[in-house]
Amino acid sequence: MPTKEVGSGSAIRMRFGSFELNVAERLLRNADEVIPLGGRAFDILLSLVEHNGEVVSKTELIKKVWPGVTVEEGSLRVHMSALRKALGDGRCGNRYITNVQGRGYSFVAPVTRQFGEQDGARAFAGLANLPSPLNRMIGREDAVVAIRSHLRAERLVTVFGPGGIGKTAVAVWVGHELLAEFSGAVFFVDLSLVRDKEQIVGAIASAIMLELQSIDPEAVLSRYLRSRRALLVLDGCEHVIEKTAEVVDGILRKAPELQVLATSREALQIADEYVFALNPLAFPLEHDGQTADGVLAYPAVRLFVDRINARGNEFRLHDDNAPVVAEICRKLDGIPLAIELAAGRAAIFGVKDTAARLSSRLDLLRFGRRTANPRHQTLRAMLDWSYDHLSESERVVFRRLSIFTGHFVLQAAVAVTAEEGAGQPDVTGVVGCLVEKSLIGPRSESGAISYRLLDTTRAYALERLVASGEHGVIAERHANFVTAYLETNSVGLFELGTSRAAAGSLRDFLGNVRSALDWSFGTHGSDRIAIRLAAAAAPLFLGLSLLLECRSWMLRAIERMPEGCDPQHQFEIHASLALSRMLTERYSETVRDAFNSALTLAELQPDIRPQLLLLGGLFSYFLHIGDAKETLALALRAEAVARTGKPDDAAIADTMLGAARWLSGEHRRAQKHLERALLHSPPLRRFNARQYLFDPRRISLLVLGLSNWFSGNLDRAVCCAVMAVEEAEGSDHPTALCRGLILTILLHFWLEDDLQKIARALSRLDTTVAKHSLEPFRAAALAFRGWYLIRLARESEGVLLLRDSLDKHLRFAGFVTQFVAELAVCLAKQNERTEALALIDESIAAEVASNRGLHLPALFLAKGQAFTFGDVPDLPAAEQCFERSMELARQQSALAFELRAGLELARVWIARNEARRVHDLIAPIYDRFTEGFATPDLVLARRLIKQTDSRAPAA
Repeated sequence: MPTKEVGSGSAIRMRFGSFELNVAERLLRNADEVIPLGGRAFDILLSLVEHNGEVVSKTELIKKVWPGVTVEEGSLRVHMSALRKALGDGRCGNRYITNVQGRGYSFVAPVTRQFGEQDGARAFAGLANLPSPLNRMIGREDAVVAIRSHLRAERLVTVFGPGGIGKTAVAVWVGHELLAEFSGAVFFVDLSLVRDKEQIVGAIASAIMLELQSIDPEAVLSRYLRSRRALLVLDGCEHVIEKTAEVVDGILRKAPELQVLATSREALQIADEYVFALNPLAFPLEHDGQTADGVLAYPAVRLFVDRINARGNEFRLHDDNAPVVAEICRKLDGIPLAIELAAGRAAIFGVKDTAARLSSRLDLLRFGRRTANPRHQTLRAMLDWSYDHLSESERVVFRRLSIFTGHFVLQAAVAVTAEEGAGQPDVTGVVGCLVEKSLIGPRSESGAISYRLLDTTRAYALERLVASGEHGVIAERHANFVTAYLETNSVGLFELGTSRAAAGSLRDFLGNVRSALDWSFGTHGSDRIAIRLAAAAAPLFLGLSLLLECRSWMLRAIERMPEGCDPQHQFEIHASLALSRMLTERYSETVRDAFNSALTLAELQPDIRPQLLLLGGLFSYFLHIGDAKETLALALRAEAVARTGKPDDAAIADTMLGAARWLSGEHRRAQKHLERALLHSPPLRRFNARQYLFDPRRISLLVLGLSNWFSGNLDRAVCCAVMAVEEAEGSDHPTALCRGLILTILLHFWLEDDLQKIARALSRLDTTVAKHSLEPFRAAALAFRGWYLIRLARESEGVLLLRDSLDKHLRFAGFVTQFVAELAVCLAKQNERTEALALIDESIAAEVASNRGLHLPALFLAKGQAFTFGDVPDLPAAEQCFERSMELARQQSALAFELRAGLELARVWIARNEARRVHDLIAPIYDRFTEGFATPDLVLARRLIKQTDSRAPAA
């Protein structure tokens, strides 16, 4: 019998070639056919596929497939032989399993995995982002066990308690405990930096490395999580409790395998929430034994002693000081944060002095804040006491540092807190003192030191800042510092790649950017600072793919823009609005208007590069909707602007001219421009945010590949596709990778019809679209999936997907017609010719109305094919369509379409016993090809030419 261990933890379905391995059902299918396999052979196959690309030794295979049984290698060879026979290994060039001499076996075919109910977390493998846990957990062991137990029964557990109670530490510890159960898919989401629902969604997406580029990011997030198993740790929900509840409720409804562990001072109050109240640490009561051993039985005391010694002291609890320590922990109600703060004071002043001062402060406070929660009274008392014992310079720096949201560096602290005439060493020394007194927490990453006030401490310090009357002045300093920092680092921000480290460091600064923008645009802010800051922040939002947030701030900036505003700031704001709108609103008129407004400002700039990039962005808009007239007009305009620039400026104009000529069906002229553009636009090593506007090299590769395919330069078309994918991978450019994969898949369908290659490329496209939330490419991926299913003879499923993709307004002029043609031909095969012809005629009318003509050969080819199917084929109508397709293709030099239409026409003639005409039709077309002779169309053409050559000797 097969063992349960074999295949445990793997994907529910794994695909390779035309095969699908269903782990749950223990079935192997080839298309819709079940391939019979014995239990041992199935276990061998599963073991090899799970270790795809690795060598699995014969000993390991025998141990997995025959556990506890002594088996000779001969048995393994017998089952391996049967397995290879079932797979057709070695036939038609298919290779799945290789024998690595002296080492074992290896599964060499590419494998795609579909994760099911127990395995969705694998899609997140290696991405967990939990903060490091405490070195050891004191007094929370039972809470951790209880929360783990509740998470096994409930999908939402909220750790509830007041500030400073230790909710975050417990949640992080639980997350680490559950890493194995969730296959590493445990993600920490810090909500302390967010303000609204949009930012909550963005924070979750950021944690799971999902880029949101959609007008409906919540739907994209839910869709992405729908089939994945993961645990989200949402920390600090209380200040956005209602919006967090909405987001969590929506995600849990749509993602059945997702679980949430939240920390909050309030319950989320949504269905199926389990609220776990985190109590203070147990502490000694007055009547308890006051010996050292007696009080050390309480976790509050153990934490106090541990935190003193963690500061380098050698503090020992003995019977003399045990009652004092017990009193401190009792006065602080066992709140961990207050205990840690008190331990920091005790490390400096001693436990007796700490207890005396704390008692005095509490006595005073008891009369002043009767309405406050007692625990909050106590914590506030601790902070009051700490604040009162600071020097005046420490108090000033401490309260001013509260203006920072999240982490800040020393440079920032100096810029915001220092008075005129006070040098950096003064603030540096004060920051060091505040760290020593546990009021500021340091963090070291990659050798860089940053600081952060704990949330409760920051809230207290911010109250002090407001009470001092300094808040407006410090907020202005903070906004000016943030602006200057962004302006100084603008190049680096625009060159932000997709690396987790780079994104993480800038996301740390994001909270400060948002708070500075909030103040600048607020009632006490400054329009001058707001506009300058918005212009400086735009590259950060774009670089981090926060497109909706970028659009929102830019719209606010335009509303507040005063007369006489810096032209450069105006330009940056309008350009960023145009870009963010294009990527979120797709191809609406507001996008076009935004580009035109930005272009008006760009024309006033001395540098022509921004103007060219905006012309390119507007050009992309019209290219995607297939407006040949407007694309050519913009390309000629760019050519005139580029004449005064550099070679790489000319490359932008050449790219636009080439794409415009291609859209008009002028392939030879298009290729000259595109090849010249590639010469002057070398590959980039990393993704640049400005490439969202216009990327001449990527667009040139895509359009040149399409044009070469149309015109019959088939090997060159494949070369363009390979280059496009390789360069996109090298620069971490997700949109460029999607374009390259789309070109690759199109060529696989047209030139090879190789389902294995199509499946691999399609799997990569699906993954890239999902990971980066690239909505413009989602419909294309859906359409390709439908096309692929049709090729697998799953026509009904394929037709549904193709229709769905076209209904989603898939409009890119480069490939949408191919989907229309495929759908129409499939409908005709299903005896639905009327619908098929209506679909094609609608597309032909749209092509003619746009004065485009590029896809008319393909559409008439598809129309002719539609006439050849059905109960009563209409061959005369088909012949007329094929001849029209060939005529249009000749006018455009679209040799590939001319040949395919000719081959279809040849089939009609052969069916009418007019084979003699075929040679004279196909031979001249074939002779004009200079490459691609191994492709199916050219192989068929050679065979037809040979078979119909009247001069050839009789067989």
